[in-house]
Amino acid sequence: MPVVRPTSDSFVVVDLEGADRCDGVVRWAKKILLDGARSLARSRTYAWASIGEQISGASVGISAPPEDRDEAIAAFDRAPCEFALGLDIGKGVNPGDLPVRTAADWRNPLLNDDDGAARLALVSAGAVAAAAAQLGGLHDSTVAVEGPPPAINALGTAFAGSGAEVLELDEHSLSAVIAARPDVLVLGSAVGLLDHVGAATIEPAVIVPWGPMPVTTRAVAVARRNGVEVLPDFVTTVGPLIAAVDSSTDLVGLIDVAGQRIGGIIEEVRDHPEGPLVGAAIRAEEFLSTWQAQLPFGRPIA
Repeated sequence: MPVVRPTSDSFVVVDLEGADRCDGVVRWAKKILLDGARSLARSRTYAWASIGEQISGASVGISAPPEDRDEAIAAFDRAPCEFALGLDIGKGVNPGDLPVRTAADWRNPLLNDDDGAARLALVSAGAVAAAAAQLGGLHDSTVAVEGPPPAINALGTAFAGSGAEVLELDEHSLSAVIAARPDVLVLGSAVGLLDHVGAATIEPAVIVPWGPMPVTTRAVAVARRNGVEVLPDFVTTVGPLIAAVDSSTDLVGLIDVAGQRIGGIIEEVRDHPEGPLVGAAIRAEEFLSTWQAQLPFGRPIA
């Protein structure tokens, strides 16, 4: 997995060689770990492959102490870039911190709104469509959403609009969501959020990720043994990428398109003998093999 260092404080991980375009998240902290960035880039690669696009996942890390944060981010923004790179704002980075990169972003400008509302609306629509496709509809299903606002608000509104009963919780922690015993658990605030210990306490249900890789590999195995299906995060969250390569700025129309495509993918893989997550990974790899001489090693599971 190629790693480029535009400045002394930053790196760009590009998952695939030979891609004309790539995109992913940019994060700042005192120390951004390369292994975590590689995992995020791989997840994005599988997301692009899921919608049939020859685009590589990427991930940017900017490591600097708090007192040097602004200059480190500005230096990365000014540094030359040898490939077409689109960036999502991640931990430690604010909208407006990267004006040069934003101006050069090859993706639909709709995704660069300052408050992230368009992106969140597309993710919410994808989560709803995926859950509905897995269950054959959401009427009479109960849903509990994990995470912080505004994500829980947007996701809750979207699921309620689909006919599901969104459970009111005193808090939206993972433990509270599991304790509510819903039919659909919507998770995504952190990579590796749900481990095998937590998965063992979940009754038969569907887990719908709204963020990258929230369920560990062991948790997926434990969940399946208990009748819990984990949907592929690189499909459930792909709504913004569907919009990214569309020239339309009609958000309502893009939400409809994203929902249809995501629901269609889940319908394809929901009955896979190894579960929808593995089924979706195999499906993505089949596309990757059409333009990559060798498949990337390792699937995007925490």
